[in-house]
Amino acid sequence: MVKRQSESTLLLLAVIGVILFLSVIFTSSYLLGTDQAEEEASQTPAITMQEAADVAVRFAQKQFQLSSNYEASTLYQTHSKRSGYLQKEHLSDTYSERFANLPIDYYEVEINDLSRGSTTYYVDINYENSQVLGWSAHLSPLTKANTVASSLVEPQALAEQAIQDQGYTLADFTKLDLDKSPALEKGSSLPAALGSSFVYQSLTNQIGEARLHLSLAVSGGKIVSFYPLFNIPASFEAWQAAQNDSASLMTRISMLVSLGMAAYALYILIRYRREITFRSGLWLTVIFLIIYIGNNFNMLPAFRTSHSEGPSQFEALFYLAFLNVIIVMMAVSVYLSVLAGKQMWSRFHWNPLPSWKESSFGRDALTAMGRGYLLCLFILGVQQVLFFIAEQAFDVWSVNDASDSVLNMSIPGFFPLMAWAAAISEEAIYRLFGIAFFMKICRFRFLAILLPSVIWALSHTQYPIYPVYTRLVEVTIIGVIFGYAFLKYGFMTVLFAHASMDSILMGMSLYGLGDWTHILIGSFYLVFPALVGWFIYKLHQSRTKRRASSMPRLDQY
Repeated sequence: MVKRQSESTLLLLAVIGVILFLSVIFTSSYLLGTDQAEEEASQTPAITMQEAADVAVRFAQKQFQLSSNYEASTLYQTHSKRSGYLQKEHLSDTYSERFANLPIDYYEVEINDLSRGSTTYYVDINYENSQVLGWSAHLSPLTKANTVASSLVEPQALAEQAIQDQGYTLADFTKLDLDKSPALEKGSSLPAALGSSFVYQSLTNQIGEARLHLSLAVSGGKIVSFYPLFNIPASFEAWQAAQNDSASLMTRISMLVSLGMAAYALYILIRYRREITFRSGLWLTVIFLIIYIGNNFNMLPAFRTSHSEGPSQFEALFYLAFLNVIIVMMAVSVYLSVLAGKQMWSRFHWNPLPSWKESSFGRDALTAMGRGYLLCLFILGVQQVLFFIAEQAFDVWSVNDASDSVLNMSIPGFFPLMAWAAAISEEAIYRLFGIAFFMKICRFRFLAILLPSVIWALSHTQYPIYPVYTRLVEVTIIGVIFGYAFLKYGFMTVLFAHASMDSILMGMSLYGLGDWTHILIGSFYLVFPALVGWFIYKLHQSRTKRRASSMPRLDQY
C-alpha cells in the first residue's frame, strides 16, 4: 500500500510537471509571437562547415596566394559580448533588422599554410549566405619580413579600397587616430612595427551606445586584417565583469567546500576501512571517467575557439591534457563519495544504494528508472516555471558560448552521454554523501538537504546566464527536490531522474543542428535512460538465473 501511494504521488507530480512545462511553452510563444521562431531559425546554419571552408580557402588563395599544401578546419563562433549587450538593453530585435549583414553567430575557418611555416589565416564566414565577414593573417617571422619589405602601395588607400570592396560606403565612415580609437570587441591589427593599422568609425550605424567600427591592418601591399566591430559601452563591460567575478567567487567557494567534503570522505574510508567493500563504487567511477574523458576529446574543436594568433591545435591539446587531469581528480572524489556515503548511511541503518549481489537489484533498478522518469518530468516543469519567472520578473538573459556548442564537437551525438557523467558525480557527491555529511554537522534534515544543494548550485553559476545569482536560486531549488527524493526513494531513483532530465535536454540540443540524423539521435536519447534501466534489469535477471541453475539441488543427494 505504501509503495502504491509513493507511485501515485510521483505520477501526480509528473502530471503537474507536464502541465507546468506546456503552460510555460504556450505562454512564452504567445508573448513572443513568431519572433522566437525566427530567431531560432536564424541560428541554424544554412551552409555546412565544409562549404564555409571551401569559401574561405578560395578567399585566402586570392587574397594571400595560399599554397596547395594547407589544412582547413571550421569552427562555430559568436560575438558573445555584443550579444550580451544587445540582450541586456533589449536591442536584439532592432539589431537583427538593421544589421542582418553582421550576424552575431558565424563560422570561423582556420587555414594553416604548411608551406609557409606557422602562417595561419582566420576567415569569418556568414553561415547564412557564405559572405566573407572578416579575416586576419598571422604570418611566420620570415613571411612577415618579406611582406613588410615588399610594401609599395599607400596603406591608407588600400584600406579604404578594401572598405568599399566589402560593400561599405566610405563616405559613411571617418578615420580615427589609433590612440583615440575606442576599445573594440576583439583585437585584429598587427603590431605597428610590422604594418599599418587603421580604425574607421561609422557616422550612421549605431545600436544603443555601440557604434560600428572597421578595424584594418595593412602589410606588404595587402589587407592582412579586416573586422567590422562594435565598441561595447564600458558601463556594460564593467557590469558583466562584476557578474563574472561573482560567478568565479561562487565557483571557488563551491570547489573549496567540495574539497573539504572529499577530505572528510577520505577520513571516513580510513577510519572504517575494515567495514567498507572498496569495489562497490568502482563501476560508477569508471563509467563517469570514461564518459567524461571521451567527452573532453569530443570537445577538442571547442577548445580551439579561444585561440591566440597562430595555429590553435597545440593550445587545445595542452588544455585537453590539463582538463583530463582535473577529471581524474573528480573521479577520485566520486569514488570517495560513494564509499563514504554508503558507510555513513549505514550508521542510520539505511542502504540508499543496493549492491549488485542483492537478489532485488535488477527490480530495484527498473523501479528506480520508472520513478526517475516521473520525477524528471516534474523537475522539468518546475525548471521551466523558474526560467519564465526569472525572464519576466528579473530580466534574465543568456548568451551563446562557442566553447560549449554542439556545433564545435567532433561527434555531436556523443554529447548527451554526459548526462550520465553529471548524474553520477553530482548525485554521489551532493546527495549520497553530501546529505549524510551535513546531517552529521547540523542534525536538521532540511538544512542537510539545503546546504549541499547550495554548494552544488554555486558550481553552476559560471554558465553564461545573467544576472548570475538567478542560476544559484534555480539550481538550489532543483537540488532540494532531488534531496527529498533521495531520502524517500534512494540513490538510484535520483540518479535516473538526473540522467533522464539531462539526457532529454541534451538530446533536444541536437535538434538545432537541423539534419534528420541528429534529430533521430536526439530523439533516441529521450528514451535512452529507460533502455539503460531495462538492460540492467535483464542483465541482473540473467545473472541470477545462471547462479540459481549452478547451485546443487537437494533432490540430487
